[in-house]
Amino acid sequence: MILETVALIIVTFNRLETLKKNLDHIRKQKRKPDFVLIVENGSIDGTVDFLENQDEFNFLLNGDNIGWSGGLDLGMRFASQKWEIDFFWLMDDDSFPSPEVLRSLLVANKTIQEPAIIGLKGYNLKYGIPRNNGTSDGLNLVDFVLVDNALVPKKIMESIGTPDPDFFIMAEDYEYCQRAKRNGFQVYLLYSPKDLVNRLHLGSQSSSRSLIWRGYYQSRNHIFVLRDQFTLKGLLGYINRQLRFIIHALLFGKTPLQTVKFRLMGVWDGIKNKRGKTIDPLTLKRIF
Repeated sequence: MILETVALIIVTFNRLETLKKNLDHIRKQKRKPDFVLIVENGSIDGTVDFLENQDEFNFLLNGDNIGWSGGLDLGMRFASQKWEIDFFWLMDDDSFPSPEVLRSLLVANKTIQEPAIIGLKGYNLKYGIPRNNGTSDGLNLVDFVLVDNALVPKKIMESIGTPDPDFFIMAEDYEYCQRAKRNGFQVYLLYSPKDLVNRLHLGSQSSSRSLIWRGYYQSRNHIFVLRDQFTLKGLLGYINRQLRFIIHALLFGKTPLQTVKFRLMGVWDGIKNKRGKTIDPLTLKRIF
């Protein structure tokens, strides 16, 4: 029996204690990954010292915060060159998989005849709004999945590349899945009635500051998707979704004017094709 070889890619930034908790969950996997690579995005909270003084996991010290998509891009390319692997298991540092997750993903993969992306949180779009999908146990075809805790065959990476590092953060899941589907690959949600992953979503807190910079990148990056994959339906869906965000911010936001300002900045920067890290999440200052 030939076993598949899996490389786990974890992206971390300034969350040492969260990372340690994440790694505890990796140690408890019933089917452990063959390689673990931690991409360190320029933390200043002791994460670097922790990584340099342990020999259990592989790591890359990036020295700069290149975002979630940039970290995945760097880690996947490094792992594919360093190790002979069949799959990438992609993970944010603030998600904690239950012990059966990797084994369940690999078992599900065996039921599919061709390479496919399998995720644990999936959506279908309706008028541009993501709707949770999954009503029956097992595999469900969806428009896109979160790449956090998704299983991606190396064959797909070799065909379509990695998540776009120019996105920095937000919408990289959707773009990557749509790119895969345009190239003939399927995207599946592995649905389970119980949550297989506890996601803290520490980058999505309800604080005004986090919503401001995430709103900027979400608005901007979906313009990139429209640019590369334009359809009238996609444009109308984008307009519908952005109007909903803006109206909600104006009615219920803690800092409505600033939130709307940054969303509109994101739209404008998307139109001007300004890619990469263009707003610093910590300071909200523009990076030129």
